[in-house]
Amino acid sequence: MLQRLREWLTLILLCVLPFHAFLVTVGTTLLAGPDRAPLPALALWKEGLLAAIVLLALLEIFTRDWTDGRKSPWTFSALDWLILSGLILASLVSMDPATVAGGGGLQGIFRLQTAENKRFLLGLKYDFLPLVVFFFLRRVPWSESFFRRALLSLAVVGVLVAGYGIVTSVLPLSFFTSLGYSAAHSLYNPRGALAAFQQVEGLDVRRIQSVMSGPNQLGLWLLLPLTIVLWMMVRAMRAHLRGEQPLQASSLLLWLFSSAIILAALMLTVSRAAWVAACAVVTVFLLLALRRAWSQVRFRVLFLVLLLSFVGGSVVVGALAVRLKPDLVVRAQSFQGHSEKPLQALSLIRQHPLGMGLGAAGPASNALSDTCVFLPLGADYSWADGRTDLCVFVGGTRRLPAGKVCECPLLTENWYLQWGVELGVLGLVLSLALAFFVLRHLLSSPLTSFRMPVLLAFLGVSVAGLFLHAFEDSAVAYSLWLLLAASLPQMSVRGHGGLRSFVAHGP
Repeated sequence: MLQRLREWLTLILLCVLPFHAFLVTVGTTLLAGPDRAPLPALALWKEGLLAAIVLLALLEIFTRDWTDGRKSPWTFSALDWLILSGLILASLVSMDPATVAGGGGLQGIFRLQTAENKRFLLGLKYDFLPLVVFFFLRRVPWSESFFRRALLSLAVVGVLVAGYGIVTSVLPLSFFTSLGYSAAHSLYNPRGALAAFQQVEGLDVRRIQSVMSGPNQLGLWLLLPLTIVLWMMVRAMRAHLRGEQPLQASSLLLWLFSSAIILAALMLTVSRAAWVAACAVVTVFLLLALRRAWSQVRFRVLFLVLLLSFVGGSVVVGALAVRLKPDLVVRAQSFQGHSEKPLQALSLIRQHPLGMGLGAAGPASNALSDTCVFLPLGADYSWADGRTDLCVFVGGTRRLPAGKVCECPLLTENWYLQWGVELGVLGLVLSLALAFFVLRHLLSSPLTSFRMPVLLAFLGVSVAGLFLHAFEDSAVAYSLWLLLAASLPQMSVRGHGGLRSFVAHGP
């Protein structure tokens, strides 16, 4: 009973997570009025549901009979040790040595000034909450029916989110403001309403974000339904070529339509990191399919054609985009930020090899700092006259507002370097090790296993982490680590099958 309730709550959370930003924006407008920051009571619904799911898992662990051949749930693997090491390191880095040396007691161990406390808690939320959830939920069993429902539901939700996103590319600004979005596009203001959409710098080209908080977040989340649809299609084609079941034309058309909708929405996000991640995911998936199909000539030829078509199509589309709209792909200001900020992060790591403290960089810093707008030299900034909630820099010099000392966020544009700035050299090593130990399961997973699309999506987000704070969005981070908990269980059953056997060997 506890397992069934836990799985249904998890399924509900997975399906509603991508709608979080939309629901909170509309709900805040209805309850508090327009142009307001998200209400905390609404924004924290997902963490409350996560807490309930973890509590149910703990009840299962402590009430289950572990004498029936199962390993102890507290047997630790490399992933578990990495997570525990990270939590210990984060606590140590966040200590104030001067206060500890002065005998400040338990309350003096941590920097408890309001701003520092908030920064630490936000850093804990963004960096470690998904990992803690993964740590506990991989210690309970997950049924095959949960996997089937979860993957199918996410594929359906992905098509809906992508379809709505495509529609929003042509909707007027008044539609978004009527729902509670801010009329100031392309700006992130943690103390105001969510921007209606973003535009490519210097171009009147809208980047869709659908029901999510931004185009990058949408692009990365779409990797999950994209890999699920591709996996379903490949799984059915493989079964057909082996003579196990017929391939229905209606199913094939449905999969092709779904993948086309998702890919179209992913392209309209104009998120170059998501594009690179999608290319990496599809290429690796097709290469794995080829590697494991040497005994099936038709299967190998088919996937070789698909791989060459995908690579060739990507090159052609990229070349056309650069030729027709060079500013769409090669954006001078964005490229400068993506190249300078990682170098700045490396410099900070050299200066603070033990770290600057949890939440010092990345999304936690972004949420607690001023909203800073950086414009190229000679740009018109008259549109910001009279606004005191923005710090406008032109050519590196602050122009607005006059007389205010601005505290801009520390962004590394790289998830792993963010850990390095916060937790030092050891934090950087831990972040890379976490990705490595998860992704090593990819090479050993059969194409038909339920964990294949989850691992592929994790691969894509991990690649995007080289260019973005890829795991900052709750829909991306919570969805992936929840599914990874069910895909890479620590508990196992000796002497009989079950989901672990099914995932390991396929149907």
